[in-house]
Amino acid sequence: MTVTIAMPQLGLTMTEATVGTWLKKPGDAVRKDEPLLSISTDKVDMDVESNVDGVLRDILVEEGQTVPVGTPLALVDAVGKVSSTPAPAASPVPAADGAKRASVNSAQIDRALEKDEPSETFRSSPRARRQARRLGIDIGTVKGSGPEGRIVEKDLLDLAPSAPAPPPLAPRRPVATSSQSDLKRRQLIAESMMESVRTIPAFSVSLEVNAQKLVSLYQDLSEPISRSAGTKLTYTDLLFRALALALAGMPAMNAVWEGEVRQRSQIVLGLAVATDRGVVAPVLADVERLPLVQLITRRAGLAERARQSRLSFTDLEGGVGTLSNLGMYRVDRFEGIISPGQSFILAAGKLRGRPWVEDKSLVVRPTVILNLSVDHRVADGATAAAFLERIAEVIENPYRVLWNE
Repeated sequence: MTVTIAMPQLGLTMTEATVGTWLKKPGDAVRKDEPLLSISTDKVDMDVESNVDGVLRDILVEEGQTVPVGTPLALVDAVGKVSSTPAPAASPVPAADGAKRASVNSAQIDRALEKDEPSETFRSSPRARRQARRLGIDIGTVKGSGPEGRIVEKDLLDLAPSAPAPPPLAPRRPVATSSQSDLKRRQLIAESMMESVRTIPAFSVSLEVNAQKLVSLYQDLSEPISRSAGTKLTYTDLLFRALALALAGMPAMNAVWEGEVRQRSQIVLGLAVATDRGVVAPVLADVERLPLVQLITRRAGLAERARQSRLSFTDLEGGVGTLSNLGMYRVDRFEGIISPGQSFILAAGKLRGRPWVEDKSLVVRPTVILNLSVDHRVADGATAAAFLERIAEVIENPYRVLWNE
């Protein structure tokens, strides 16, 4: 029985994905739940697993191609019981360039699985199969000279000695280099951001906040909290907690637009994380309730998984808003772009000494400039301004971050 491996829908918002790297090649034995290939979206990389034991018969989508959810990716000749939720049955796929497709029987699959190696039918290299198609040779009639009788490209070229040496052939599937992958990821991120600009009527409000007490709190807590958490306390942790506490005190902002304003019962916030493949914003739930040590530990673990491209779709969905902190750079202020499906983003610039008027005197105080971008369908200017003031109040009186609501 031939089973189709289709592009899965791994998250509620996933509509398409890009084939990254094929981990198996035609003729390889595969086992149920074994990864066949990696796929990428603008947010995350994931493996697609086989839902049956069998032999990979054919690859239908090349590396680097972006296809919708449900698109057939590969055919597997199955052996044994098929998963109770198999992929949709595939239509017959014609052989390319007139090449003959050999059938695989159950005994061959069993032997391949037992030996953890390809069946005899597929004992040939990809380059040999390409040459067979180009020369119109039935590869099943060719005697292999490679290890254990494997058919290699030279075996096909030896059968056409009078033919001029062929030019180097482009691979049947383009190799997904890191630069190609990065470019594709940037394209997916760009499309997501364009969707945000096209569909979300956003506006921004900003203010400068006196962060002197926040700096004092950080200095007092940094060593003991970092020691307890096993990872470093950061200003991002404190700003993240301040955002969550402000949101808990203003339920009107804990909402998203889904054809109408829909309130959320749980506070779930995203945190922008820079990786070598672009920025992602994994989410944390109940940030306002977590003990600070637990918040730091979860934040650090989530950021590390993001940098290692090990996030799942559950790490990326359900957020109502996002914190983006560029305080580690020489950026005083900036505006963030709201992620599709969310209703706001808080952008925090560098915390540094700036002129500040205090008791009619000009002094220098550590300040941070905050910019809040909001979906106008969810909140108006007055509501957004009140929300930003609440965030500022927590930063100005930061010992609230130690409380568990």
